[in-house]
Amino acid sequence: MIGFGDTVNMLKDAGRGARETHDAIANNIANINTPGFKRTDVNFREALASELPRYDDSSELALVTDNDKQIPAGPDFEAKPFAITTQLDDTQAMRVDGSNVDLDQEMAKLSINSSYSQTMHTLLSTQYTRIREAIQEKLG
Repeated sequence: MIGFGDTVNMLKDAGRGARETHDAIANNIANINTPGFKRTDVNFREALASELPRYDDSSELALVTDNDKQIPAGPDFEAKPFAITTQLDDTQAMRVDGSNVDLDQEMAKLSINSSYSQTMHTLLSTQYTRIREAIQEKLG
């Protein structure tokens, strides 16, 4: 199998996580009127962040980040595979039928996840464009 680099792999993993999050949110919304239904969450962003390298060697110059949402990178950056986990939300049911799904909350999460997914796919498309341009430059 041909690999296109750690950045591409990381963006593909982020896209896969966003897709699974979308599926969980859609399932929550679809079962909003199911008595006793407990919503689920997908925690892939935390898993992805925990697998990113940390720089402890002071002789290496690493990219400085000033926000937890920024991804550190440096000379030995290597993306690692991570596990996407689904968690059952056992919080108190807010509805008479025992379901703990809040439609407004799910729609807000869906909007945030859609924006995140679109951003990851745009970045992935940009990476593929760069790879294609590098190949065409080499062949040309």
